[in-house]
Amino acid sequence: MKYRFLLPFLLLYIGINAQNGHAPAKKRTFPSNLNAAELGAAKLYQNVVESVVTVYTTSKKFTEQGAVQNSGLGSGVLISSDCHILTAAHVVDGTTKIKVKTQDGELRNATVLFSEKSADIALLKLDVPDKGLKHATLGDSDVTAVGQNVYAIGSPYGMENSFSSGIISAFRSFNTLYDGTVNIEFIQTDAAINSGNSGGPLFNSSGEVIGIASSILTVSGGFQGIGMAVTSNTIKSLLAFEDRPWIGVESVFLKSDDLARLFNLNLSGGLLVQKVAKSSPAYKAGLQGGTISANVGGRPILLGGDLILKMDTQETCHVGCIEGVRNILASKDKIDVTFLRGGKQQMVTIDVSTVRKNFLNE
Repeated sequence: MKYRFLLPFLLLYIGINAQNGHAPAKKRTFPSNLNAAELGAAKLYQNVVESVVTVYTTSKKFTEQGAVQNSGLGSGVLISSDCHILTAAHVVDGTTKIKVKTQDGELRNATVLFSEKSADIALLKLDVPDKGLKHATLGDSDVTAVGQNVYAIGSPYGMENSFSSGIISAFRSFNTLYDGTVNIEFIQTDAAINSGNSGGPLFNSSGEVIGIASSILTVSGGFQGIGMAVTSNTIKSLLAFEDRPWIGVESVFLKSDDLARLFNLNLSGGLLVQKVAKSSPAYKAGLQGGTISANVGGRPILLGGDLILKMDTQETCHVGCIEGVRNILASKDKIDVTFLRGGKQQMVTIDVSTVRKNFLNE
């Protein structure tokens, strides 16, 4: 009993070493009384969790006292044997350093290859790829249905490998078109998605990634039953440029009634340029984004940018025909874009010959 005072220090020592990986992880077995649905979910988690990662970020914030370092946290998922990682753009936006914690407990350096804020999608790659790491498969989000089960894994509030399930509640598209041709689509789900889940995968019952957790619609900052995930097919379209050009614009589609009310124009539709990426083909050609904040039908947009009327031979009449432009532009290295600026119709030729690639092959 005379050594009883050492017990707190012994427990502390054990706890520290357990955190450092020196204590063996508890082994669990599936109980025999699981029903089919429970067994399926348990096996799914076991099969895919090794592909899920935690993303730690460091950024600088400038204050009156000088530069202050901020730390951030998000989730991600490995999607290739070359160690590409999908996460949310806002997780890595403005970061100076990115560390990725894989399921073996190692912290690894990573670099951003691609980030698109309007879709809240970013692609990372480990600086030193490890072929031994398990990766997930991107599924076909068009082969999904409202009511089907979905499963989210991430690090809400830093609690790694948290598993939640729910259903697809709806599919949402807010008529935001990236690069003028990719209509960004979201899966709405009631699977619990909290702070720290951002960038984490949404799986179907086959263990395929059909979405990347983007944001939650909430008042309190916590989960309230409405989570959003960018669809896997949107992600595939954003990252592949062999069969479409990268122009470098973020735009919103405006219908005829919006155009009549805002600009007194009698047109069936048009693409209002919101932002133009610096050094992009559109930037070099002189296209301009908006500068005036406004609200149209409850949707915040920027006014003052160019209004695109035609891309090559295709008029921007509705979302469907705009998405069809990809087929027209699939093999072209130069694109004629007709637009309105200051009430005058103009045309520029955009050279995309040097930007055709697939970021997944980087």
